[in-house]
Amino acid sequence: FVYEKEFVAQRAARPGDAVADLYRTRGLSTDTAVEAGFLVSIGVGILRALEPGQRIRRVLIVGPGLDLAPRTGLLEAGPPESYQPWAVMDALVAQGLARFGDLEVVGADINPRVVSHLRRARDTPPVLSLLSEIGDSATVTLSPEFREYFAGLGRAIAPADAPPVARAPLNGHLRRTVRVGPAAAAALDAKALDIVTERLGGAVPFDLVIATNILPYFDDGELALALTNIASMLAPGGIFLHNEARPSLHDMATALGLPAEQSRHAVIATVRGAPPLADSVWLHRKGSAR
Repeated sequence: FVYEKEFVAQRAARPGDAVADLYRTRGLSTDTAVEAGFLVSIGVGILRALEPGQRIRRVLIVGPGLDLAPRTGLLEAGPPESYQPWAVMDALVAQGLARFGDLEVVGADINPRVVSHLRRARDTPPVLSLLSEIGDSATVTLSPEFREYFAGLGRAIAPADAPPVARAPLNGHLRRTVRVGPAAAAALDAKALDIVTERLGGAVPFDLVIATNILPYFDDGELALALTNIASMLAPGGIFLHNEARPSLHDMATALGLPAEQSRHAVIATVRGAPPLADSVWLHRKGSAR
């Protein structure tokens, strides 16, 4: 599947549609990897560049996932972990867009095991054993930008007396240990959610909604329903951040009042004799905060 997604589909006339077709013919996966935070961090950096004075107080992460089993690298260096809520907090606080004390990050997943895991993590702040899914090898070289991201990951969410610890690479895969501090854990909440058929209630809408690596599973009808629910939960001027390349998404989002505002393409690793391993991030804004 990874070969078809990264190499075959990218040579299609419409790569985004080709990748979406692949996802809709496989079973639903609610796993995750550290690399997902790299694109979100880039998106947060874009947001800070656009509006340095903006403050993010409520964040919804749709499908944060849980790495229940090793994937392509077949490495299992620690217990099952969920990374994205912590990576999002880390990026927002480190770049001055949020502060602990008035930040709430809701991890909403269709998998009840993910929800239960996040609720336990709120009560008992975890020690994260971060391991990059992609590693250096004879044919693969991690990009300097990804290395820089990984080297700084966790500094804002760790307590001052227990900073993150860099560890020796494991078979070319980067490693890092991060103890999540009480302030970060207190900012986390978890909800069960099927974004196609449900939306979260509450009087206070979200300033930022993040949905990475889940939208390819939906056909265009399901995607329209999911985007409608996302738009309904965003505050005016709120940001929707995702990495779905399908052109139809952008047409739907515009029709729902969520026009695309910025996008970036980032290389995670180069591959000898093949296209790089890369991903893109898009930011859409609901209405205007100005």
